[in-house]
Amino acid sequence: MRNAAGPVGDRSLLGRLAALGTRQLWWLSLAVVAVLRAPSFVVRLVNSDEASIATMGMVLDHGGRLYHQTADRKPPVVPYLYAAVFHVTGSFDLRPVRVLAALVLAATAVLLASEARRRSGRDVVGVAAGVLFLLAFAAFFPDDAQAASFELFMLLPMTAAVVLAGRDRPLAAGIALALACLCKQTAITTALPVAYLVLRGRGPAGLRGLVVGFLAPIGVAAAAFGPGPFLLWTVTGNGGYLRGQGALVGVIVRAVAMTAALTGLEIGLVALCFVALYKRTASLDLWLWLISAMVAVTAGFRFFGHYYFQLLPASVLIAAPILVGLSKHWRNLALGTLAAPAFVCTLIGFFPTGDAASIPYRQIADRVRSVTRPDDQVFVWGDLPEVYWSSRREPATRFVHTGFLTGNSGGRQNGAGADANGVPGSWDMLSQDFDKRLPDLIVDTSTTDIRQQQYYPLSKTLLWPIVMSHYRYVGSVAGVRLYHLSPARS
Repeated sequence: MRNAAGPVGDRSLLGRLAALGTRQLWWLSLAVVAVLRAPSFVVRLVNSDEASIATMGMVLDHGGRLYHQTADRKPPVVPYLYAAVFHVTGSFDLRPVRVLAALVLAATAVLLASEARRRSGRDVVGVAAGVLFLLAFAAFFPDDAQAASFELFMLLPMTAAVVLAGRDRPLAAGIALALACLCKQTAITTALPVAYLVLRGRGPAGLRGLVVGFLAPIGVAAAAFGPGPFLLWTVTGNGGYLRGQGALVGVIVRAVAMTAALTGLEIGLVALCFVALYKRTASLDLWLWLISAMVAVTAGFRFFGHYYFQLLPASVLIAAPILVGLSKHWRNLALGTLAAPAFVCTLIGFFPTGDAASIPYRQIADRVRSVTRPDDQVFVWGDLPEVYWSSRREPATRFVHTGFLTGNSGGRQNGAGADANGVPGSWDMLSQDFDKRLPDLIVDTSTTDIRQQQYYPLSKTLLWPIVMSHYRYVGSVAGVRLYHLSPARS
C-alpha cells in the first residue's frame, strides 16, 4: 500500500503537506504562487517582452490580425491570451494578465506533482516536485520570474505533452506539444522525450497518433493566419535572430556568466540533480527531456534568463525523489538554498530593475500622449515597445520594434546587427504600411543609446526623406526626438 507521507511517522513539512487532500494542495499551490508572484500584481511593467506582447494585444483587441497588422517572431497563442484578457477587463493593464500567468504556473506545479506521484507511487514525492518547481521558478531574476512571458505560458502544455506521452496517450501528447510550440518555438525540442515515451509504450505505430496530434493544431494556425506569413514569422524569419553575430568570446562569456549566476540561485536544485545522476535514480526520458531543454536554452546563443525556464520541469522530476530520501537536516538545507533566493528575488521584484529602471519610457510615453489624439498612430524608430503600450497609442506599422528591420537585438555585441539579420522582406512590409497610412507621429530613439539604437540612425535610412518632407519637429524628451505629421499631410 502506498504511504502518503513517505516514511511512517514522517512529521516533516513535506510529509505533512503530503497528508493533505488534492483540493487542499491546489489551494495551497495558489497561495504560494500568489506570495511568490506578489510583485507582478503591483509593478506596472516588468520587461520589454511584456511591452511587445501587450502592444500586439492592443492591436488584436482592436480587430487587427497577427502577422498582418502586428507581428513578432513568435507563435500566436500568447499575444491572443493578452488580447483576450484586455478584452474581458476592458483595460490594457498587465496585472490581470499576470493573474492568468499565476494560474498557469500553479497548474504546472500541480501537474508536475501528479506526475512525480505517479512515477514514484508516493504522495510526498509529488508534493516535493510541486514545491521545488514553485521555489525554483521564483528564484530567477525578478524581471524574468515576474513577467507574463512566452516561456511561462509554454511550460504547462510542454509538461502536459510529456505526461500524456508517459500515460500512453500519443494523440493528446501531440496536441499538447503543438500548443506548447504555438506558445514558443523552442518547445519543439521536447519532441525528443515525448517521441521516446511513445516509442517505448506503443512502438513505431504510436508515432502516427503523435504526429497527427502535433500537425493538426499547427495546420489550423497556418490556415488561420495564412501559411506564408505564419511560416515567415515563426520559422523562416528567425534565421537572422538565430545566426551568430559578434565575437565568439563574447558569446562564451555571456553563456558562462548567465549559467553561473542562475546555478548559484538554483544551487539546491542543481545539487539534487547531480546526486540523482550519481545514483542513477532518474529514468532515461527525464534526462532526454533535460538535455533537449539545454538545446533550447542555447538557441540563438543569447542565454537570456527566461530561456532557462525550460529546464525546470525535468529538473524537479529528477530532483524530487532525491529530496525526499535525504535526512531531515540535508532536506531542510536543500529546501533552504532554494527558498532563500526565491524570497529574496521576490522582494527585489517590488522595485524596478534593469531597463525598467533606467529607460525613461513613461516620460517619453506621456509626451507622446500629449501631442497625439487617442486614434492617432505612432511609429517608434528603435526598440522601445514600452512607448506604444504606455501611451496607449497603436503602432502605425506591423512592427512592434525596428529590430526586425535593422537586425538589432539584445544579447549581441553593440552595433552587430545588420539588415541581413532582420526579417526577410521587412523593408517592403514597412513601405506597404506607410503607403496605407503615414504615422501621425514618429518617435526617433536613435538620438540616444537606448538599446543600442545610436548605431542605427534614422537619418541614414530611406525613411529620412519622408520625415524631412512630411513631418515637423515638435521637440524632444530624454534625448528622444518627436516628429509630427504636417497638417497638410494628415
